[in-house]
Amino acid sequence: MLAAVKHRPNEKPAKGRRVLYAEDSPAARIVTTALLEKLGYQVDAVEDGEAALSHARSASYDVILLDIEMPVMDGVTAARRIRALPGSNGEAPILALSAFLADSTEATHWRDAFDCALPKPANRNELENALNRALDLRAAHHGRPVDALLLPSGAADGVAVLAGLREALPQGSWTRLLATAAGEMRHAVMVMAACAEAGDGECVARAAHSLEGLARTFVAEEIFGLARELQSAETAFTPLRLATLFAAIDRWQGQ
Repeated sequence: MLAAVKHRPNEKPAKGRRVLYAEDSPAARIVTTALLEKLGYQVDAVEDGEAALSHARSASYDVILLDIEMPVMDGVTAARRIRALPGSNGEAPILALSAFLADSTEATHWRDAFDCALPKPANRNELENALNRALDLRAAHHGRPVDALLLPSGAADGVAVLAGLREALPQGSWTRLLATAAGEMRHAVMVMAACAEAGDGECVARAAHSLEGLARTFVAEEIFGLARELQSAETAFTPLRLATLFAAIDRWQGQ
């Protein structure tokens, strides 16, 4: 683990700095993009690692922020390919933002691809500190990649994130955000149902894993617990669990 680097103020403020941000969940992308813009960053938000790589080839960024688990191209692969690009993006600090960093530390080798890593959900202060730390680490190592420093975060902070976002967004935008998140959750449940009907337990677990990440980001504790249970091979996905999950999503959306 890389030793902590004492934070130094950035040479220039966040205002005007450009961030490339990749996240496959539209709802999570809305939340984090709003936080980044509140911090003064100009954000290009894309939905997968391949799109991030394409943007990095054609534009210059001060910071690159990637989710790890994405379709088409995952964040680790995207980070390594961006690192290999000539010019400024190959030297830009890259930060991982993922709900499953702690769970995947031993199973995946993501640390060499990022400067810093922050578990989701992250509130405004945590995100700002992580971006500053990534910039500071890269400056301290003269543009060379470093083993990622995993920064602490707490799931309880998601409450503060959503409360601040709810206050900042117009009511219509907030309602659309909840509807988007709920739609993603229902889609994950339907995928689980299809996988269970096909007898594919691994597929059920992957969809439950995706649902868990959404529930963690949006502080949906009941859904989070149900999704966790369904990742166990000993827990069967039954019609009763399908109805229970849909009811839990409806309760969360209506709160």
